[in-house]
Amino acid sequence: MIEKFVTEADLKKIFDALSESTDGTYSHICYIPGNIAYWSREAADYFGLPDSSLVDPETVWLQHIEPMSRDRHRKKIEALFNGETDYYEMLYRALNKDGEYVTCSGKGRLIRDERGGPKFFVGSITNFENVSSIDPVTGLYSRDNLLGLMKEMGHMGNPYFIAVIGIHNFFDINSTYGYSFGNKVLKEISRHILNNRLSAHVFRPEGTKIVVVFDQDMIEEEQIVKKFDRLKRLLQTKLVVDGTHITIDICGALVRVDSPDMDINSVYNSALFALDKAKRNNIQEILVVDKNVFTADSKRFELLSAIRNSIVEDFKGFYLVYQPIVNANDEKVVAMEALLRWKDEKHGFVPPNEFIPWLERDPIFFELGNWILRQAMRDAKKVLNTHKNFIVNVNLAYPQLQRADFKEKLATIIEEEHFPTERLKLELTERCKLLDMDALRNDMIYFKSEGMETALDDFGTGYSALNLLISLPTDQVKIDKYFIDGIERDIPKQSLLRAITTCAREMGKSVCVEGIETREMADYIKSRFPVEYFQGYFYSKPIPIDDFIEWSVKH
Repeated sequence: MIEKFVTEADLKKIFDALSESTDGTYSHICYIPGNIAYWSREAADYFGLPDSSLVDPETVWLQHIEPMSRDRHRKKIEALFNGETDYYEMLYRALNKDGEYVTCSGKGRLIRDERGGPKFFVGSITNFENVSSIDPVTGLYSRDNLLGLMKEMGHMGNPYFIAVIGIHNFFDINSTYGYSFGNKVLKEISRHILNNRLSAHVFRPEGTKIVVVFDQDMIEEEQIVKKFDRLKRLLQTKLVVDGTHITIDICGALVRVDSPDMDINSVYNSALFALDKAKRNNIQEILVVDKNVFTADSKRFELLSAIRNSIVEDFKGFYLVYQPIVNANDEKVVAMEALLRWKDEKHGFVPPNEFIPWLERDPIFFELGNWILRQAMRDAKKVLNTHKNFIVNVNLAYPQLQRADFKEKLATIIEEEHFPTERLKLELTERCKLLDMDALRNDMIYFKSEGMETALDDFGTGYSALNLLISLPTDQVKIDKYFIDGIERDIPKQSLLRAITTCAREMGKSVCVEGIETREMADYIKSRFPVEYFQGYFYSKPIPIDDFIEWSVKH
């Protein structure tokens, strides 16, 4: 029995009042002398426990912990209940009522009696695999779950491996079979990884990348390398989707994280950089990042961290420049594209291609993207004073469109800035096209319903393809500079540009050609292809808004 000053009924009432579950965190309290525990009702329901009040609770809970983690859990609990330590902390996988092992973090502390003996254990269990964070295509867990797990493992001092897997030829799959079939391919690849993960945790943080996190106590580096090789061979020879044999070629990068105080964003981004290197160099085996990479690349990570921290520090160091967009016929300015820049006293000016691709992978870009929208509207209003029908183009990044509250935030910014929506054109950057096509189509329909225009940026490269013209209700296609370089002498490029521009015109979409650098190039394209707009250094490099206003008066 519990002592007379705190009855069992009192304890149960107090616990019920404090144990409401939020965000997949479940509370429990154990009265050690009586060997009885109270769990939140949400925890009992989720894990399929016999009751929220458990006698001999550790025996019951031990059966829910993944077998390979039970010994570690048992030893930690014995040390706690024997009074050898006051704290419990452990990462493990636990069986829920549906028969699935989910990634959990257990924490708690011992409360001692007046004689110093163990009396209560008060703890919580965080479920990292909350169903609201599941990717609907693959059934894997999100980037937020991934970063949460990495943070938790670092906090607990658990060394781990992070492996990032990418797909070489996924664009070909989407182009040949369509996006719906491509999603089925991703799901099948994910299934194979899940079936062979051992005790690892698997995530789909973005696009076609899959991330696997391994506890170093559970697996050796050589075993991961062998698992990647087996997966690579399987996907090259034995992948069948809807009765169709598909050949998938993957690349991978592996980072060993030994130090718990490593910045998780630096760790994750170093893995992405390594994956890009493996893909560019067509490295066949998984690329293992040297454990000294963080020291060797300390200057680069210092720079990237400084840029990231600038967002938190009221966007210090960030500014916008604008490149004119002209009518292809009379070459009068009709619009401008807002482009992000950054510099500070220590690092000077940093080229955008060195930090924007990295930042666009970070959820913090959502706040930066909102700042860009607001600043671009403020600057555009200055131009609208003299150019009534002027338009400002603003790029949208992946972290913005994947947020459910983005449309609401955009509407708030437009309202607060009193900006006319018909003067705003939203450009989809390359990585936005990795989003679910149905969701992306709905977003673009919403933008159009609110009076905004949309454009497909970088058309002709990466994931851009003619079927995007059919899939997405865009107003404009922007042809990438790479696509027109040397077009005067390149017959295949001429044929493709003719097909794209003709198709766009028949579908009621305008075409803007980027990268116009000479009079000869402008005249050549204008005389041979149905193009409405030009953009490029021939007219002007990107310039600050005051310089742009001065330039626009002359054009």
